[in-house]
Amino acid sequence: MLLRVIAALMFAAAGTVGGFAKAEGLKSNLEFCRETGELLRMSAIFIRFQGLNVYELSSRLRSSSDLKMLTFLNGLPESFSQGENFHEQWKKAVYSQENIPDDERGILLSFGEIIGTSDIDGQMMSIEAIESELSGLESRRKEDFIRKSRLYRSAGALFGVMAGILII
Repeated sequence: MLLRVIAALMFAAAGTVGGFAKAEGLKSNLEFCRETGELLRMSAIFIRFQGLNVYELSSRLRSSSDLKMLTFLNGLPESFSQGENFHEQWKKAVYSQENIPDDERGILLSFGEIIGTSDIDGQMMSIEAIESELSGLESRRKEDFIRKSRLYRSAGALFGVMAGILII
């Protein structure tokens, strides 16, 4: 009987932990979206007011403490190398980071395609369009987190307790 009670408690704990892990995944997606927005805002400032090229920009972004989750930035080149294409290196770096949600990956890839391809005004217009797309995504991520995180935590605990009761 004691073993059954212990097993029931373990199932209840496992269900609760699973629910909390799923809710934490939603929070992580929201944070990643926010950091992607910060990357776009910082890039816009660096391009507009300092006229940085793509290599100087990647160096500045890499050194920023506000972009901790965007580890792919460490894979970007800081200087021009003969025969290398920055946009291909950006794409390769974005794909090298596995924990990027698909929507944010698409936005980062779009951003990587436009930087350095036109004059400052053209780049700023493109960044503004990408920022508006990201803004909608961020509000969806926030709504998902608010709505679903409580559900996942509660459902995880409930299913864990139900499994525990079945064992007893």
